[in-house]
Amino acid sequence: MNSLKSHITLILALISILFSIFLFRVFSEIMHLYQKNIVDNYSIVIVSTSKIDSVNIPVVEKTIPIDTTKQLKTLQKKFKNIDFTKVQLPYFYKLKLKRLPSPKELKHLEERLKEKAYVKRVLTHSSSQTKIYNLLMLLNIITKTFMVIIGILGFLLIVKQLEVWKLLHNERMYIMELFGAPVWFRGAALFKIAFLNSIFALIITYVLIYFVSNSYFFNMVINELNISFNIDYLKEFGILFVIAMAISLISSILVVVAKK
Repeated sequence: MNSLKSHITLILALISILFSIFLFRVFSEIMHLYQKNIVDNYSIVIVSTSKIDSVNIPVVEKTIPIDTTKQLKTLQKKFKNIDFTKVQLPYFYKLKLKRLPSPKELKHLEERLKEKAYVKRVLTHSSSQTKIYNLLMLLNIITKTFMVIIGILGFLLIVKQLEVWKLLHNERMYIMELFGAPVWFRGAALFKIAFLNSIFALIITYVLIYFVSNSYFFNMVINELNISFNIDYLKEFGILFVIAMAISLISSILVVVAKK
């Protein structure tokens, strides 16, 4: 019974680490796609006194002229006594950005645009953009903090559990050490336990990932964010396999070479 509890403890610790790493990777990718989606739909509007091709600012990807024909016709209908052909109207442009700027960067960009002589007005929609940016950064920090805490606690739990297994095999390992057996041979039992538990943890984590990623709630969130997101299960399995083996190997070596 105690042996079964030891295996379960080790497996649960590994599952918590692997699943938190998977969530971090998925959330980072979703954040990246969502930011890209926001950037694609977000633009700064400037009013210019002359025609321009670009504003020569690195963060601005392109300058798009805004067609004001429809608005001009509306004005002509509303103010029939004004001859708009004699009125010099300003030019309107949308500035597409390469990435989502921070509130500080957005303010700096607005100041740089206003410094240009041909720019009469700049509309950045900074209030809504700042809220979105701060929300994304907050979620990013929470996710990273959660992953680091889970990773440290899980790793310490694995080391502690392997130390228990080491005590069970201590006498045999001591005899092997007296005969000059190398570290890998002395710790073969621990390596085997860690490897088998890693395989079990990996399989359970993979099944958990499959059900979570195909759940109604997960797909609903993806649809609400209006992004195209697909999980490469084979790639995720490969990454988690390497991480699981690395954690097992490192924790086993630390326990075997540690002096009592």
